[in-house]
Amino acid sequence: MKPRPSLRDLAALLGVSHMTVSLALRNDPRLPPATRQRVQAAARKAGYQADSVVSSLMARLRTLREKPVQATLGFVTAWPTRDGWRHTSNHQRFYVGAKRRARQLGYALDEFWLTEPGMNSARMTKILRTRGIRGLLLHSLPASGGRLDLAWAHFACVTKGLTVSHPAVHRVVSSHYEDMQLVLHELERRRYRRIGLVLSEALSVRVDQAWLAAFLLYQHKMAPGDRVPALITRTDDEEAHFVEWLTAQQPEVILFSDQPIPRWIDRRKLRVPADVGLVHLDWSQDVAPLAGLDSDLETVGEAATDLLVGQLQANEFGIPKHEKIVAVRGHWVPGSSVRRR
Repeated sequence: MKPRPSLRDLAALLGVSHMTVSLALRNDPRLPPATRQRVQAAARKAGYQADSVVSSLMARLRTLREKPVQATLGFVTAWPTRDGWRHTSNHQRFYVGAKRRARQLGYALDEFWLTEPGMNSARMTKILRTRGIRGLLLHSLPASGGRLDLAWAHFACVTKGLTVSHPAVHRVVSSHYEDMQLVLHELERRRYRRIGLVLSEALSVRVDQAWLAAFLLYQHKMAPGDRVPALITRTDDEEAHFVEWLTAQQPEVILFSDQPIPRWIDRRKLRVPADVGLVHLDWSQDVAPLAGLDSDLETVGEAATDLLVGQLQANEFGIPKHEKIVAVRGHWVPGSSVRRR
């Protein structure tokens, strides 16, 4: 049997350095596309196969040390204003994680605003291609069901969350269903029985009803007398509906996210956590000292960058045939708004 060529054999065959061959086989953007394609074609023809153990080790070593910037990724937003997404700290945490991970892998991360006045899909596509940007992180949108239009065949893309319905690209999400199970388990350990959930309909849809699904399954396992119907608000007069629900159901603890529940509770002269506990499902330092669920948005940003760079290195562009969804679990944050275990 004819032995398979080594990396140095390929380099000698092509008349290039072994480093050039190594970079080309990793689809490294520091090399011209023509060089990468020539080396990759020669490797396929010669039957070259990398040692998987060595390749994994080297990839790990490259990750552990920060690289000089070799290319740029695009961070694409489509909010009504350029900085609208920055008003929420967890959106900023995602960006921080994504940018940090990009820098570790040797990429810059530049922002692009799709809804800038005078901007259209053709112009944005031209701007990105002129700058040589082929990898895009699509930030989540203010509401679900959003559509973004670019010439997607030219780009590798990853989006955050479930708000972008088109294009159907790979996405990184928070593990909402498992995270709700975690929260309910923590409350169970604190001997809460009558647990209430309050969400706006818009937010419930935004998380694909996963919080509600996990909550309803948990309620199904409880004694009928301890079940508290979830309150999904759909009108402008949300506080009035909340007070009516609170009076009728008398929950021991309330799970919430996008509504000012602490203020509404304070108006009722209720003590937290003596009269009712509170748990924030989108916890950040802004809501401390409330207990809650931290979705680890920096880690979500890092995972999105990893998924995007993986596509670039595999030379995968355009809308994928099969959408990949990477879910990142959050963790419980203790706080003074619930009783101790």
